[in-house]
Amino acid sequence: MDDKISQLPDDLLLKVLTFLPTKVAVSTSILSKRWEFLWMWLPKLEYDDSEYSPGERYKLYSFIDLSLPLHKAPVIERLRLNFDVYGRSYRAYSIEKLVLIAVTRCVRELSVTLVSTPYKFARLPSNLFTCKSLVILELTGPIFVNVPRMVYLPSLKFLILGCMVYSNEKSLHQLLSHCPVLEDLVLERNDEDNNSPFTLSVIVPSLQRLTLKISRGYHFEGLVINTPSLMYFKILDYLEEYARDDNSNYSYYFEDTPKLEEADIESTYPDINKFVRSIRSVKRLSLCIRVNADEEGIVFDQLQHLKLCSCGPNWSKLLVRLLKDSPLLRDLEIYLNEDHTSSRVDAPVSWQNQLDCVPTCLLASLETFKWTVVYVDHKKR
Repeated sequence: MDDKISQLPDDLLLKVLTFLPTKVAVSTSILSKRWEFLWMWLPKLEYDDSEYSPGERYKLYSFIDLSLPLHKAPVIERLRLNFDVYGRSYRAYSIEKLVLIAVTRCVRELSVTLVSTPYKFARLPSNLFTCKSLVILELTGPIFVNVPRMVYLPSLKFLILGCMVYSNEKSLHQLLSHCPVLEDLVLERNDEDNNSPFTLSVIVPSLQRLTLKISRGYHFEGLVINTPSLMYFKILDYLEEYARDDNSNYSYYFEDTPKLEEADIESTYPDINKFVRSIRSVKRLSLCIRVNADEEGIVFDQLQHLKLCSCGPNWSKLLVRLLKDSPLLRDLEIYLNEDHTSSRVDAPVSWQNQLDCVPTCLLASLETFKWTVVYVDHKKR
Protein backbone atom coordinates (compact mmCIF):
# COMPACT_ATOMS: atom_id res chain seq x y z
CA MET A 1 0.00 0.00 0.00
CA ASP A 2 1.33 3.42 -0.97
CA ASP A 3 2.18 5.89 1.81
CA LYS A 4 -0.07 8.72 0.63
CA ILE A 5 0.75 10.95 3.61
CA SER A 6 4.46 10.97 2.80
CA GLN A 7 3.59 12.06 -0.75
CA LEU A 8 2.20 15.34 0.51
CA PRO A 9 4.38 18.47 0.10
CA ASP A 10 6.77 19.37 2.93
CA ASP A 11 4.88 22.54 3.80
CA LEU A 12 1.68 20.61 4.44
CA LEU A 13 3.45 17.89 6.46
CA LEU A 14 5.14 20.54 8.55
CA LYS A 15 1.77 22.13 9.18
CA VAL A 16 0.52 18.80 10.53
CA LEU A 17 3.56 18.50 12.83
CA THR A 18 2.86 21.91 14.37
CA PHE A 19 -0.30 20.47 15.95
CA LEU A 20 1.67 17.75 17.74
CA PRO A 21 3.66 18.01 20.99
CA THR A 22 7.37 18.48 20.24
CA LYS A 23 8.16 15.06 21.73
CA VAL A 24 5.76 13.37 19.31
CA ALA A 25 6.87 15.47 16.35
CA VAL A 26 10.51 14.48 16.94
CA SER A 27 9.56 10.80 17.07
CA THR A 28 8.31 10.97 13.45
CA SER A 29 11.98 11.14 12.37
CA ILE A 30 12.17 7.33 12.54
CA LEU A 31 9.33 6.80 10.06
CA SER A 32 11.43 7.14 6.92
CA LYS A 33 14.23 9.13 5.34
CA ARG A 34 11.65 11.65 4.15
CA TRP A 35 10.60 12.38 7.75
CA GLU A 36 14.06 12.24 9.32
CA PHE A 37 14.76 15.97 9.49
CA LEU A 38 11.34 17.42 8.76
CA TRP A 39 10.65 18.22 12.41
CA MET A 40 13.75 20.44 12.49
CA TRP A 41 11.83 23.04 10.51
CA LEU A 42 9.22 23.44 13.29
CA PRO A 43 8.83 27.10 14.34
CA LYS A 44 7.55 26.20 17.81
CA LEU A 45 9.44 24.01 20.30
CA GLU A 46 8.44 22.93 23.80
CA TYR A 47 10.59 20.76 26.08
CA ASP A 48 9.29 19.60 29.45
CA ASP A 49 11.44 17.15 31.43
CA SER A 50 8.56 16.26 33.77
CA GLU A 51 7.48 13.81 31.06
CA TYR A 52 10.73 11.85 31.46
CA SER A 53 12.23 9.60 34.12
CA PRO A 54 15.38 10.85 35.93
CA GLY A 55 17.54 8.61 33.77
CA GLU A 56 15.93 9.78 30.53
CA ARG A 57 16.41 13.46 31.41
CA TYR A 58 20.16 13.31 30.77
CA LYS A 59 19.43 12.08 27.24
CA LEU A 60 16.86 14.85 26.78
CA TYR A 61 19.30 17.56 27.84
CA SER A 62 22.01 16.21 25.53
CA PHE A 63 19.51 16.00 22.66
CA ILE A 64 18.44 19.63 23.13
CA ASP A 65 22.02 20.87 23.43
CA LEU A 66 22.95 19.15 20.16
CA SER A 67 19.80 19.71 18.09
CA LEU A 68 18.82 23.32 18.85
CA PRO A 69 21.99 24.90 17.36
CA LEU A 70 21.31 22.86 14.19
CA HIS A 71 17.60 23.65 14.03
CA LYS A 72 16.71 24.63 10.46
CA ALA A 73 13.75 26.93 11.02
CA PRO A 74 14.92 30.49 10.22
CA VAL A 75 12.57 31.85 12.90
CA ILE A 76 11.76 30.21 16.23
CA GLU A 77 8.37 31.66 17.00
CA ARG A 78 8.09 29.97 20.38
CA LEU A 79 10.52 28.22 22.73
CA ARG A 80 9.35 26.81 26.05
CA LEU A 81 11.73 25.14 28.49
CA ASN A 82 10.43 23.55 31.67
CA PHE A 83 13.26 21.88 33.60
CA ASP A 84 13.73 20.48 37.07
CA VAL A 85 17.41 21.31 37.44
CA TYR A 86 18.06 19.30 40.64
CA GLY A 87 21.07 21.43 41.53
CA ARG A 88 23.02 20.56 38.39
CA SER A 89 25.19 23.61 37.68
CA TYR A 90 25.87 22.53 34.08
CA ARG A 91 22.20 23.09 33.32
CA ALA A 92 22.55 26.75 34.27
CA TYR A 93 25.10 27.28 31.52
CA SER A 94 22.96 25.40 28.99
CA ILE A 95 19.94 27.63 29.68
CA GLU A 96 21.92 30.72 28.73
CA LYS A 97 23.10 29.08 25.51
CA LEU A 98 19.61 27.92 24.51
CA VAL A 99 18.10 31.36 25.12
CA LEU A 100 20.87 32.95 23.08
CA ILE A 101 20.04 30.70 20.12
CA ALA A 102 16.34 31.57 20.36
CA VAL A 103 17.09 35.29 20.41
CA THR A 104 19.28 35.06 17.31
CA ARG A 105 16.36 33.28 15.58
CA CYS A 106 13.98 36.21 16.26
CA VAL A 107 11.96 34.43 18.96
CA ARG A 108 8.50 35.91 19.61
CA GLU A 109 7.53 33.86 22.69
CA LEU A 110 10.06 32.64 25.25
CA SER A 111 9.25 30.73 28.42
CA VAL A 112 11.85 29.41 30.88
CA THR A 113 10.57 27.67 34.00
CA LEU A 114 13.09 26.08 36.36
CA VAL A 115 12.16 23.98 39.38
CA SER A 116 14.41 23.43 42.41
CA THR A 117 17.31 25.62 43.45
CA PRO A 118 20.67 24.75 41.90
CA TYR A 119 24.10 25.52 43.29
CA LYS A 120 24.53 27.97 40.44
CA PHE A 121 21.72 30.15 39.17
CA ALA A 122 20.88 30.18 35.49
CA ARG A 123 21.87 33.38 33.72
CA LEU A 124 20.44 35.11 30.71
CA PRO A 125 22.34 36.42 27.68
CA SER A 126 22.52 40.21 27.50
CA ASN A 127 21.04 40.31 23.99
CA LEU A 128 17.75 39.00 25.39
CA PHE A 129 17.14 42.50 26.76
CA THR A 130 17.41 44.06 23.29
CA CYS A 131 15.39 41.47 21.39
CA LYS A 132 13.19 43.40 18.94
CA SER A 133 10.96 40.43 18.07
CA LEU A 134 10.06 39.33 21.60
CA VAL A 135 6.34 39.70 22.38
CA ILE A 136 5.84 37.26 25.29
CA LEU A 137 8.43 36.54 27.98
CA GLU A 138 8.03 34.23 30.98
CA LEU A 139 10.86 33.64 33.46
CA THR A 140 10.32 31.63 36.63
CA GLY A 141 12.64 29.94 39.11
CA PRO A 142 16.33 30.16 40.08
CA ILE A 143 17.39 32.65 37.41
CA PHE A 144 19.85 35.48 38.01
CA VAL A 145 18.63 38.67 36.35
CA ASN A 146 21.29 41.24 35.54
CA VAL A 147 19.67 43.89 33.36
CA PRO A 148 22.34 45.66 31.25
CA ARG A 149 22.45 49.42 30.80
CA MET A 150 21.43 48.99 27.16
CA VAL A 151 17.96 47.47 27.46
CA TYR A 152 15.04 47.97 25.08
CA LEU A 153 12.21 45.56 24.27
CA PRO A 154 10.10 47.45 21.72
CA SER A 155 7.60 44.64 21.01
CA LEU A 156 7.14 43.06 24.45
CA LYS A 157 3.47 43.02 25.48
CA PHE A 158 3.18 40.17 28.00
CA LEU A 159 5.68 39.63 30.81
CA ILE A 160 5.69 37.04 33.63
CA LEU A 161 8.47 37.22 36.22
CA GLY A 162 8.42 34.59 38.97
CA CYS A 163 10.61 34.51 42.06
CA MET A 164 14.09 35.14 40.69
CA VAL A 165 17.27 36.79 41.96
CA TYR A 166 17.97 40.34 40.81
CA SER A 167 21.48 41.76 40.63
CA ASN A 168 20.36 44.94 42.40
CA GLU A 169 17.28 46.87 43.48
CA LYS A 170 17.14 48.87 40.25
CA SER A 171 17.18 45.90 37.85
CA LEU A 172 13.42 45.39 37.70
CA HIS A 173 12.65 49.09 37.39
CA GLN A 174 15.20 49.42 34.61
CA LEU A 175 13.66 46.51 32.73
CA LEU A 176 10.06 47.72 33.02
CA SER A 177 10.88 51.30 32.08
CA HIS A 178 12.21 50.13 28.71
CA CYS A 179 9.16 48.16 27.60
CA PRO A 180 7.17 50.89 25.80
CA VAL A 181 4.20 48.73 24.72
CA LEU A 182 3.92 46.38 27.71
CA GLU A 183 0.27 45.58 28.41
CA ASP A 184 0.19 42.62 30.81
CA LEU A 185 2.54 42.08 33.78
CA VAL A 186 2.53 39.20 36.29
CA LEU A 187 5.13 39.69 39.00
CA GLU A 188 6.07 37.63 42.07
CA ARG A 189 8.54 38.93 44.64
CA ASN A 190 9.81 37.67 48.00
CA ASP A 191 12.71 38.27 50.37
CA GLU A 192 14.93 35.72 48.65
CA ASP A 193 15.13 37.64 45.36
CA ASN A 194 16.80 40.59 47.12
CA ASN A 195 19.10 40.27 50.10
CA SER A 196 18.84 43.97 50.86
CA PRO A 197 15.91 46.34 51.48
CA PHE A 198 13.95 47.10 48.32
CA THR A 199 10.91 48.98 47.07
CA LEU A 200 8.82 47.39 44.35
CA SER A 201 8.17 49.98 41.64
CA VAL A 202 5.84 49.40 38.69
CA ILE A 203 5.89 52.51 36.52
CA VAL A 204 4.60 51.56 33.07
CA PRO A 205 2.34 54.05 31.22
CA SER A 206 1.10 51.44 28.71
CA LEU A 207 0.23 48.70 31.24
CA GLN A 208 -3.38 47.46 31.18
CA ARG A 209 -3.27 44.38 33.43
CA LEU A 210 -1.18 43.97 36.58
CA THR A 211 -0.96 40.93 38.89
CA LEU A 212 1.29 41.07 41.95
CA LYS A 213 2.15 38.34 44.44
CA ILE A 214 4.22 39.78 47.27
CA SER A 215 5.64 37.73 50.12
CA ARG A 216 6.70 40.34 52.66
CA GLY A 217 9.66 39.71 54.93
CA TYR A 218 12.35 41.86 56.50
CA HIS A 219 13.58 43.39 53.23
CA PHE A 220 10.35 44.62 51.62
CA GLU A 221 9.97 48.35 52.27
CA GLY A 222 7.46 49.77 49.84
CA LEU A 223 5.21 49.57 46.80
CA VAL A 224 4.97 52.20 44.06
CA ILE A 225 2.43 51.84 41.25
CA ASN A 226 2.07 54.37 38.44
CA THR A 227 0.04 52.83 35.63
CA PRO A 228 -2.45 55.35 34.19
CA SER A 229 -3.76 52.92 31.53
CA LEU A 230 -4.47 50.09 34.01
CA MET A 231 -7.80 48.29 33.56
CA TYR A 232 -7.26 45.19 35.76
CA PHE A 233 -5.38 44.96 39.05
CA LYS A 234 -4.80 41.93 41.29
CA ILE A 235 -2.61 41.71 44.37
CA LEU A 236 -1.87 38.87 46.78
CA ASP A 237 0.06 40.41 49.65
CA TYR A 238 0.97 38.33 52.69
CA LEU A 239 3.47 38.45 55.55
CA GLU A 240 6.01 35.67 56.05
CA GLU A 241 5.78 33.75 59.34
CA TYR A 242 9.31 34.72 60.40
CA ALA A 243 8.44 38.42 60.02
CA ARG A 244 5.17 38.38 61.96
CA ASP A 245 6.74 40.08 64.98
CA ASP A 246 8.26 42.80 62.79
CA ASN A 247 6.52 45.99 61.73
CA SER A 248 4.04 44.86 59.05
CA ASN A 249 3.59 48.33 57.59
CA TYR A 250 5.30 49.57 54.45
CA SER A 251 5.26 52.70 52.32
CA TYR A 252 2.61 52.69 49.63
CA TYR A 253 1.95 54.95 46.65
CA PHE A 254 -0.66 54.27 43.99
CA GLU A 255 -1.15 56.92 41.32
CA ASP A 256 -4.71 57.49 40.07
CA THR A 257 -5.97 54.87 37.60
CA PRO A 258 -8.96 56.44 35.82
CA LYS A 259 -9.42 53.45 33.48
CA LEU A 260 -9.41 50.76 36.18
CA GLU A 261 -12.49 48.53 35.90
CA GLU A 262 -11.68 45.41 37.94
CA ALA A 263 -9.63 44.78 41.09
CA ASP A 264 -8.92 41.67 43.16
CA ILE A 265 -7.25 42.40 46.51
CA GLU A 266 -6.08 39.89 49.10
CA SER A 267 -3.94 41.76 51.58
CA THR A 268 -2.80 41.99 55.18
CA TYR A 269 -1.69 45.59 54.67
CA PRO A 270 -2.64 47.42 57.88
CA ASP A 271 -3.66 50.77 56.35
CA ILE A 272 -6.24 49.19 54.08
CA ASN A 273 -8.25 52.38 53.72
CA LYS A 274 -5.31 54.01 51.97
CA PHE A 275 -4.91 50.93 49.80
CA VAL A 276 -8.53 50.55 48.70
CA ARG A 277 -9.07 54.29 48.24
CA SER A 278 -6.80 54.11 45.19
CA ILE A 279 -9.22 51.85 43.30
CA ARG A 280 -12.56 53.39 44.18
CA SER A 281 -13.57 53.84 40.50
CA VAL A 282 -13.77 50.07 39.80
CA LYS A 283 -16.86 48.30 38.52
CA ARG A 284 -15.82 44.82 39.71
CA LEU A 285 -14.19 44.27 43.10
CA SER A 286 -13.07 41.19 45.02
CA LEU A 287 -11.84 41.73 48.59
CA CYS A 288 -10.12 39.51 51.14
CA ILE A 289 -8.74 42.00 53.62
CA ARG A 290 -8.37 42.81 57.33
CA VAL A 291 -10.07 45.98 58.52
CA ASN A 292 -10.56 47.86 61.77
CA ALA A 293 -14.09 48.30 62.98
CA ASP A 294 -13.78 52.07 63.28
CA GLU A 295 -12.43 52.83 59.77
CA GLU A 296 -14.41 55.26 57.65
CA GLY A 297 -16.19 54.23 54.49
CA ILE A 298 -15.05 54.75 50.90
CA VAL A 299 -17.60 55.59 48.23
CA PHE A 300 -17.51 53.26 45.22
CA ASP A 301 -19.83 55.22 42.97
CA GLN A 302 -19.19 52.94 39.94
CA LEU A 303 -19.14 49.53 41.67
CA GLN A 304 -21.57 46.98 40.22
CA HIS A 305 -20.12 43.57 41.17
CA LEU A 306 -18.70 42.75 44.63
CA LYS A 307 -17.14 39.59 46.12
CA LEU A 308 -16.23 39.69 49.81
CA CYS A 309 -14.31 37.01 51.71
CA SER A 310 -15.65 36.26 55.20
CA CYS A 311 -12.41 34.87 56.66
CA GLY A 312 -11.36 37.84 58.79
CA PRO A 313 -12.78 39.68 61.79
CA ASN A 314 -15.12 42.62 61.14
CA TRP A 315 -15.97 41.38 57.66
CA SER A 316 -19.67 41.95 58.21
CA LYS A 317 -19.02 45.53 59.36
CA LEU A 318 -17.06 46.03 56.15
CA LEU A 319 -20.06 44.67 54.24
CA VAL A 320 -22.30 47.28 55.87
CA ARG A 321 -19.94 50.03 54.78
CA LEU A 322 -19.77 48.73 51.23
CA LEU A 323 -23.55 48.47 50.94
CA LYS A 324 -23.96 52.05 52.07
CA ASP A 325 -21.18 53.34 49.83
CA SER A 326 -21.99 51.46 46.60
CA PRO A 327 -25.24 52.93 45.23
CA LEU A 328 -25.04 51.10 41.87
CA LEU A 329 -24.26 47.62 43.23
CA ARG A 330 -25.97 44.87 41.18
CA ASP A 331 -24.29 41.57 42.21
CA LEU A 332 -23.10 40.63 45.71
CA GLU A 333 -21.30 37.43 46.75
CA ILE A 334 -20.06 36.46 50.22
CA TYR A 335 -17.54 33.62 49.97
CA LEU A 336 -14.66 31.95 51.79
CA ASN A 337 -11.31 31.82 50.00
CA GLU A 338 -10.21 28.22 49.33
CA ASP A 339 -6.88 28.91 51.07
CA HIS A 340 -8.67 30.23 54.15
CA THR A 341 -11.06 27.37 54.89
CA SER A 342 -9.41 26.86 58.28
CA SER A 343 -9.84 30.51 59.20
CA ARG A 344 -12.33 31.57 61.81
CA VAL A 345 -15.51 32.85 60.22
CA ASP A 346 -17.09 35.48 62.41
CA ALA A 347 -20.85 35.54 62.65
CA PRO A 348 -22.43 38.66 61.18
CA VAL A 349 -22.70 41.39 63.79
CA SER A 350 -25.93 43.13 64.58
CA TRP A 351 -26.59 45.94 62.12
CA GLN A 352 -29.13 47.61 64.36
CA ASN A 353 -26.90 50.53 65.26
CA GLN A 354 -24.97 50.67 61.98
CA LEU A 355 -27.68 51.27 59.40
CA ASP A 356 -29.68 54.43 59.94
CA CYS A 357 -31.47 53.86 56.63
CA VAL A 358 -31.79 51.20 53.94
CA PRO A 359 -28.81 51.36 51.53
CA THR A 360 -29.68 52.75 48.10
CA CYS A 361 -28.42 49.65 46.31
CA LEU A 362 -30.89 47.41 48.18
CA LEU A 363 -33.78 49.61 47.07
CA ALA A 364 -32.80 50.33 43.50
CA SER A 365 -30.04 48.26 41.91
CA LEU A 366 -29.17 44.95 43.66
CA GLU A 367 -30.26 41.99 41.52
CA THR A 368 -28.38 38.92 42.81
CA PHE A 369 -27.06 37.87 46.22
CA LYS A 370 -24.97 34.71 46.73
CA TRP A 371 -23.61 33.44 50.05
CA THR A 372 -21.47 30.32 49.66
CA VAL A 373 -20.41 29.95 53.32
CA VAL A 374 -23.11 30.43 55.93
CA TYR A 375 -22.13 30.91 59.58
CA VAL A 376 -23.61 28.41 62.01
CA ASP A 377 -23.36 28.82 65.78
CA HIS A 378 -23.11 25.19 66.90
CA LYS A 379 -23.56 26.17 70.55
CA LYS A 380 -27.12 27.27 69.86
CA ARG A 381 -28.11 24.29 67.71
